[in-house]
Amino acid sequence: MANFVPAPVFSGSDTTTRAVWVVVDPRDVVTGGRVPVPLEVRLKNDNDEPIAAVPIAARSGVYCFLDLNLAAGNYTVQVEPSKNDRSRYLDAEQEFPLVPVPTAAQPLNRNLVTVQLLPKSSYPFDAQATLARGRLIKASDKTPIENAQIFLTLDTVDKGLWQRTDESGQFVIFFPRTEPGTEAADTLKEFKFTLRFEIPGHSHTTSEQTVKEGTTNSLSTIEFPGT
Repeated sequence: MANFVPAPVFSGSDTTTRAVWVVVDPRDVVTGGRVPVPLEVRLKNDNDEPIAAVPIAARSGVYCFLDLNLAAGNYTVQVEPSKNDRSRYLDAEQEFPLVPVPTAAQPLNRNLVTVQLLPKSSYPFDAQATLARGRLIKASDKTPIENAQIFLTLDTVDKGLWQRTDESGQFVIFFPRTEPGTEAADTLKEFKFTLRFEIPGHSHTTSEQTVKEGTTNSLSTIEFPGT
């Protein structure tokens, strides 16, 4: 992957006299808010070729690509945490159809792209978080499996793609917060869940596990059959 160039920051308000073509809105999937750490953001076309453009980082936390003069088509936003702080998030990509910005005096149609950033195992979860942690390795040689997709089934409800493994095969599953109970006798909820790991040509589903609200279930090391 080519090196990123740090995005310059607006010196004043989030306004500019140049044409804003693409606005990248990076979101923390745990909190739902904008990612609070510096990011490195770039674009590539549908031929996987990088676009020679450096975004401007607005103080609101979005990243703006200006004056691109690109043709309509499918493009991809790539987002990486800054090299100085790679402990919180996995790298992320998001495809989007680009609509060229119209000429002056016509309604402005900026391309807003929301990119969801997943947490790494070292993400600073708060003390009340409900988590499951583990590591995925190949059954044949015990080496880590990177970038495996993890699908979550929670209390028999399929939540879809929920997480990925990092470069060392580690992963953390974070569970939604529950509403406080209204009765004095209410106890901590127990989550029943299964995980389905997918890599090209292979799929593996764990047996059902249980984790109590506000605690962490250590799944230890999981060997991926057939690898």
